Amino acid sequence: MEKPTICRYCGSPVVYTSNAEIYGREYGEGKCYLCRNCRAFVGVHPGTDIPLGTLANEELRRYRKTAHFYFDQIWMQPLRITTRYKAYDWLSKQLGISKEYTHIGMFEKEECVKTIELSQARIEKYKKRKEQRNETF
Repeated sequence: MEKPTICRYCGSPVVYTSNAEIYGREYGEGKCYLCRNCRAFVGVHPGTDIPLGTLANEELRRYRKTAHFYFDQIWMQPLRITTRYKAYDWLSKQLGISKEYTHIGMFEKEECVKTIELSQARIEKYKKRKEQRNETF
């Protein structure tokens, strides 16, 4: 993942800094890339300066959080429909992109919306099947 130097939203410089500039105190290992002009930012992988995805403004961060909320239900408890690995494989096929680029932190709004829709549909399908199985007993 390329380290951002220029903001893709406003064209201002992006700095590698403490995430306390965003949250008021440091969280995790405390680093991020931040556009001080428009407040777009991206966190970094722990112990590195490698970005977790692409720079995101407030709107895109909301979409990414919502996409994660629904997608993560597919592979996390209590539903855990499948494993994390298989969930990402499924999502890459559904979106028609390689697994290498199937990371919500790299998604734009449109990919997030599609991820939300696909995940909600898969969750509902799983719940219906589970209810039908419970009714037969």
